[in-house]
Amino acid sequence: MKSTIKFLFAFLAIASLGLTACNKDDDAPAKDPGTLSILFDNKLGDKGISLKDFGDKTFDYTDANGQAFNISLFAYYISAIELEGPGGVKHIDPLKVTANASEVTGYYHVISTTPGSNVINLSGIEPGTYNKIRFTVGVDESGVQEGAAGGVLDPANGAWFWNWNAGYIGFGVEGNASNSGQEYVDWGNGFETLEGTYAIHVGGWKDVEPQPGEDPKFVNNIKVIELDFDSSIKIEDGLSPQAHINVNFEELLKGIDFSATYAVHRPDLGKPFAEKLVEVFEFDHVHQ
Repeated sequence: MKSTIKFLFAFLAIASLGLTACNKDDDAPAKDPGTLSILFDNKLGDKGISLKDFGDKTFDYTDANGQAFNISLFAYYISAIELEGPGGVKHIDPLKVTANASEVTGYYHVISTTPGSNVINLSGIEPGTYNKIRFTVGVDESGVQEGAAGGVLDPANGAWFWNWNAGYIGFGVEGNASNSGQEYVDWGNGFETLEGTYAIHVGGWKDVEPQPGEDPKFVNNIKVIELDFDSSIKIEDGLSPQAHINVNFEELLKGIDFSATYAVHRPDLGKPFAEKLVEVFEFDHVHQ
């Protein structure tokens, strides 16, 4: 009987210690949300991009076919960013479209004429370890169907917008090429296209059934990019991690013949280039 009582007391003591340990864990303060900086490093092969003026015949690059060219302007939209971790942790950058520029969230316009636009800073991220990123190149239906849009989606604010059927130019690059077939065009009101230039604009957010006998002009060129980090990123308050993603324009322009393809200004014409976007974006490295 005494041994039974001793065993009972011992069991209760151990259980009490277990409960105390659990309570200590439960009482541990929750970690605050963290941030992540994403840097898009624009390149052509292993070279950085040096911008030239339109009409400048100083060519920095020569492709595999011997075509000499340079780059004067580029831009692309990044939206719907998601982070994932091996433990099931997930962060979704919220999308919001409104006419009030200060309230627009989740859409980013990386443009060569806007210094610093290639760095996207995310905040409010649930603490944890992340090893994967997913994002959309372009602006899908959630950013087009809402109608009036402010901020980086506002054409009056420099947004690259065609029309409602075609939507936004999700990815674009312009420059000069030694063998470009582009002739000089005066559009009036101060707008012109210089001889020897090229413009590759990739856009389109939906497939539109063409009229009988016509080829489809409006197609969905929205692309989702998914990249794995080479090492996990720890995110929590007090840390300042940064992920570097290369944007390799060489992959987009690979195989192009500037003498024939120099003015891509329609979704269907941009489709072959849209298919290359999954190769254009590549993970490089992280800083913890």
